[in-house]
Amino acid sequence: MSTCKSNGRVSVHWISHEGAGVLHCIEGHLDVLQYQHILQNVMVPSVWMLYPDGVIHLQQDHSSIHDSHVVQEWLSRQADVELIDWPPQALDLNPIENKWSEVKRTIQETWPVLPPRNSDEIWVLVSDMWDEVALSHRYI
Repeated sequence: MSTCKSNGRVSVHWISHEGAGVLHCIEGHLDVLQYQHILQNVMVPSVWMLYPDGVIHLQQDHSSIHDSHVVQEWLSRQADVELIDWPPQALDLNPIENKWSEVKRTIQETWPVLPPRNSDEIWVLVSDMWDEVALSHRYI
C-alpha cells in the first residue's frame, strides 16, 4: 500500500487520448524545485513509458511556479518537451480538471461505510478512484 504524507494535495502530470498519467503525492508546499523535480522524474518518464518516441506537448496554466525562471530554464533545455501556449484561467478547457470532477463524483457515490481515518487511507481511496475512473477512460 502506498502512502502520501502530504497536505492533502495530489497532482496528475499528463493526460492523452490513451488515458491519464499517474497520481503523484505533493509533499508539503509545492515549490518551484519540487515542481521541476516532478516534471523531470515523474511526468517525463511516465509519458515515455506509453509514448517512447516523439515530442511531449506540455500544457501548463500560468501559476507562478509554472512560469518561474527555474522551470522555464529547465523546459528550454528539453528537446523532447514542447510547451503549448495556454490562456490564463482556462480551467474549463483543461481535461484533467474534468476528470477530477468525475473522480470526486465517483467517490461521493461510493463513499465507504467506514470513512478514511487518516491521510494514508484518503490517499488509497483517491488513488483507487483515479485508477478506476481516470485511467479507464480514453480521451479524444
